[in-house]
Amino acid sequence: MAIIVKKFGGSSVGSVGQIRAIAHRLARDIRGGDQLVLVVSAMAKTTDELFKLAYEITPHPSRRELDMLLTAGERISMSLLSLSLMEENISSISFTGSQSGIITDDHHGNARIIKVNAFRIQEELAKGKVVIVAGFQGVSTAKEITTLGRGGSDTSAVALACYLGAAKCEIYTDVNGVYTADPRLVPQARFIREIGYLDMLALAYNGSKVLHPRAVEYAYKYKVPVEVRSSLNYAAGTTITREESPKDKAMEERQVNAIAHKEDLMRYRIKPDAKALLLLNKWHHEIFKINLQDQALELFIEAKYESEIDYLLLESGYDQFTKDKDWGFVILVGLGLAADPAFIARVLKLTEHCQIERISHSERSLELMLPSEKVATTVSLLHHEFFGE
Repeated sequence: MAIIVKKFGGSSVGSVGQIRAIAHRLARDIRGGDQLVLVVSAMAKTTDELFKLAYEITPHPSRRELDMLLTAGERISMSLLSLSLMEENISSISFTGSQSGIITDDHHGNARIIKVNAFRIQEELAKGKVVIVAGFQGVSTAKEITTLGRGGSDTSAVALACYLGAAKCEIYTDVNGVYTADPRLVPQARFIREIGYLDMLALAYNGSKVLHPRAVEYAYKYKVPVEVRSSLNYAAGTTITREESPKDKAMEERQVNAIAHKEDLMRYRIKPDAKALLLLNKWHHEIFKINLQDQALELFIEAKYESEIDYLLLESGYDQFTKDKDWGFVILVGLGLAADPAFIARVLKLTEHCQIERISHSERSLELMLPSEKVATTVSLLHHEFFGE
């Protein structure tokens, strides 16, 4: 009897009707013999609404109190799904992240998992119950409620799958899986049936919203089998594989496997001194890119964090810093792309009218920095060149 971990994102549990539909669908799988652990996010928009409530009270809410507030969203989802399963005559029980044994550090708002001790889940599975877990949350070693950062439910699911020795971790979302580009931006983007851990990690860290990068890190490190599927049709999705097999490719062909992008970024430029270290220690949200350029530390962050980083800069003693907005990145993902000067020349020729500000690379990506307004056009242009219609 296999243990399967299934994670349902906010768009999948966005209404009572959707939650009931999930329970009805899962009833068939449960009766098929699998032991199920279900990890749920908050209902769609709930976390944003809770954030808004906090900021109506104060422009700088306590991170501890924010965690106490935000974890309410997942508790609502887990209880409603458990009740829906009971209506399907399926024995179930719901647990918060702390009750599930997800132990974290004490960084409120973006805590990292130290260990998992999910013995209560194992006990309930042994009784034949379906266990529903609130994603995105855990408990610190000081017994404080913590959250794992936005998208943290993915990380919760993969971490539990690792601890439980699950046969598979299935991530259900509002798309069929991973595509060669965001299908909302490029309608002709191609579905990817299999993708390697490292390419998926490059996509996740460079703007792909399908999987949270920390979840992919966890899956890669502990070799957890992961499949991204649609909660709309439950069709077979994208499998993240251990090995990336170069099927039908030339031995050293440079191939673009997918294109990621990120829009609406703020760029901050600060002096790289002791104050900068203090700022980075206090900053618990994700930073999209960090560069050292012309004796200035550049931080690219999402625009929604502007007021918070402004406050932290002043609190850290910075009275002089520069910032500008509306930056974006387009990232070509594939092994060794930047090792071929002719390939880079081809990309630069294609994008000569896209106002490329900077180009950089890693072993698995070629990154183009450009104005945010040029991102959509550039992604479409490059996708047409490397993948066709």
